[in-house]
Amino acid sequence: MSDATPLLIEIGVEEIPAGVAPRMGNALKLAIEALLSDANLNISELKLGVTPRRLLIYASECPVMQEDREEIIWGPPEQVAFDEKGNPTRAAEGFAKKSGISVDDFELADKGDGKTRYMKAIVDKKGLKAIDVLAEAMPEILRRLPSPKQMKWNDGTARNDAFIRPIRWIVARLGSEIIPFEFAGVKSDKESLGHRIAGASGELDINDPFAWLARQKVMASRNERIAHIDGAIQALCQAEGLEVVIDSDLTEEVADLTEWPVPVLAEFGADFLRLPEEAIRITLKAHQRCFVTHDKDGNISNKFIAVANIESKEPLKVAEGNARVVNARLADAAFYYDRDPSESLDDRVEKLNNVTFQEGLGMISDQVRRIRSFVLDNAKHVGADADVAQRAAYLCKSDLTTGLVYEFPELQGYMGGVYARMDGEPDSVARAIGEHYQPVGADDALPETAEARAIAIAERIDKLLGYFHLGRIPTASADPFGLRRAAIGLIRLLADTNMPVEMTLNQVIHEAAKQWNQQRVTVVISNATAKQVREFIIDRLMGMADHFDLTRTSIDAAMASATEHPIYRHLEVARLLKGFADSETGQAVAAANKRIANILKKSECASADVNAALLTEDAEKALYAVLEKAEIDFPDDPEEQLELLAALREPVDTFFDDVMVMAEDEVVRNNRLALLSRLRGLFLQLADVSRL
Repeated sequence: MSDATPLLIEIGVEEIPAGVAPRMGNALKLAIEALLSDANLNISELKLGVTPRRLLIYASECPVMQEDREEIIWGPPEQVAFDEKGNPTRAAEGFAKKSGISVDDFELADKGDGKTRYMKAIVDKKGLKAIDVLAEAMPEILRRLPSPKQMKWNDGTARNDAFIRPIRWIVARLGSEIIPFEFAGVKSDKESLGHRIAGASGELDINDPFAWLARQKVMASRNERIAHIDGAIQALCQAEGLEVVIDSDLTEEVADLTEWPVPVLAEFGADFLRLPEEAIRITLKAHQRCFVTHDKDGNISNKFIAVANIESKEPLKVAEGNARVVNARLADAAFYYDRDPSESLDDRVEKLNNVTFQEGLGMISDQVRRIRSFVLDNAKHVGADADVAQRAAYLCKSDLTTGLVYEFPELQGYMGGVYARMDGEPDSVARAIGEHYQPVGADDALPETAEARAIAIAERIDKLLGYFHLGRIPTASADPFGLRRAAIGLIRLLADTNMPVEMTLNQVIHEAAKQWNQQRVTVVISNATAKQVREFIIDRLMGMADHFDLTRTSIDAAMASATEHPIYRHLEVARLLKGFADSETGQAVAAANKRIANILKKSECASADVNAALLTEDAEKALYAVLEKAEIDFPDDPEEQLELLAALREPVDTFFDDVMVMAEDEVVRNNRLALLSRLRGLFLQLADVSRL
């Protein structure tokens, strides 16, 4: 093995937006790992450092040279490489010339498939320098890093490459040597920069770059910054007898905005505590990236925590500066909070005629009418009170016309519930309004009331149908209208067993499409659009296999059942199939079903009418007998259904061992195909196990 030395790469940039740098850093790490692996350069653990101003990759040991190795070169097959007399053809000579060796250096050998022989040569390949491998690949690796937007900049140097933010320095070293490359007008070197204010520049330590950066007030590990923020906040709160309101998304965002995070305790005016807690929390989070706290009794406190990006000599001034901004923002919120209730949600419904849902899809008022009709028609399937659900649906978007929600869109729904209580609406109506946006993400809490769930289901499927009608279907890289999020939220609502929704996916789509088509204000939802939406939702469902602790194949098999059930029931079947697929019986039954499906597909047999008089073989008679009994005894419980179907393994295996399905006699052949079709139909009542 060749000598090893540390590998260090750091890309220094202007501040990268929160959330972007971690994705870019992970992509950079994976790309370099793949490059080195493909080049047979076995490294020690590759460490990643990510801050707003740098992407850093470090390995304590990386070979300086590839090992010399033998490489097998395969050429054309014998019949192409040599003529009838055994002389090399132009194809053989051309391939040999391209490979840089003589035709005489090749032999004829079998690749292992037993089909024919091919030209084969074994050549010695001298190892390349690792520094050359890296230097050649790095510019293209940097060009391919994922980012939402890229930019070019002109500051006196010709720059042909784009990046998320201007690149200011590049450190690239293999031991004492610089890995020579240039990207975006910046040449690789040894010099790095520390913290923008508190750090210094200098040669980045090749032996311990993380420690060098720490001395320059840069905490390069993102996980370390997150842990530091959490620990420092807890210490501040403990000293003051407070408890921070946990917000992991905010913690990660703050970690992505700082290189040397320093939590600071501050306080806003106590008068603002009259605002609803969520309004305070969102105001502090959205505008100042601050954490709210509770007092010892669990009530919201007027003390909050900001996170500075520097260790100030005058922390009180830092606290005062944050307090000034927060007080100004809360004053805006209080102004709207005091003014908005002068007009009830009921009175605001009319204003929704002037709020656009989406160009080409009408107004929000049109959407409200569709949602209201949906929940009225289907409340019983969700276990909701129809009167409560329709009243909440009627008012659920009215808060969009309030000043507070206009100023702080994150409060929509929540403030609707607050204002509904102020208007004297029943608590059940207010709760449904306040919860109907839930869940926002894959792990958010579901609405606690059936009425809120009814509205949430209606809103999400309405949105999906509308945007798909316009052709605004998400691509691999873009989903500007949050349609994947809408589909995931819908799936979670339909998959929940604590408050089961007794509607199939097709029923949900059909009922929502019906509201569009009866309204006829802007669009008519076609069957093709409905089918697209269904496929999109099922694709998202398959992608959530890990979320439900299932496999994609088990979900696929369950959803392919000939009998459509509510999604939560299909997932119950998928859970059974997951364990079944791993068993010996499950694998045998799945294999038999694949065989049956392939036979029926090739024969295009549509009939399942079996003539018992034409069954002559003992195995087919036995299979028909157990099939008839299974059809009669077929239970309602999925677990019992699977047990019954699994018990068919032996007669099915015997049938295939002893019976020629594709008999020469057409009548006999079609009768046996009908038997298999009927058997497959029985399995499909539960699932398509051939997909396991």
